[in-house]
Amino acid sequence: MLSLASWVGRPGFPGYAASKAAQWPPTDALRRALREQRTLVIGVHAGFVATDLSAWVDAPKISAVDVAEPTMEALANDWLEVLADEETRQAKAALSHPLHAEPGPEM
Repeated sequence: MLSLASWVGRPGFPGYAASKAAQWPPTDALRRALREQRTLVIGVHAGFVATDLSAWVDAPKISAVDVAEPTMEALANDWLEVLADEETRQAKAALSHPLHAEPGPEM
């Protein structure tokens, strides 16, 4: 289970973003290593999911069903990746765009 945070960090959660970003390379390496034995490794990316873990976060959330359904579809169709919500799809699409500085404190 990866995350939108694999690609987009939030100022309050830099460690979380770093840990999720660090999970993508081993997910891809395992996918490649296990392909020959026909083991499917799927990277599932989502923004906040409405669970006990995220209950304290004041942000839009998707349901666990919104993650589970496309994940099961990916398993059935040998897809390598699930982008479970619109925010995650937009973030992935923006990866090839130039970076833009966000407004912040004067340096």
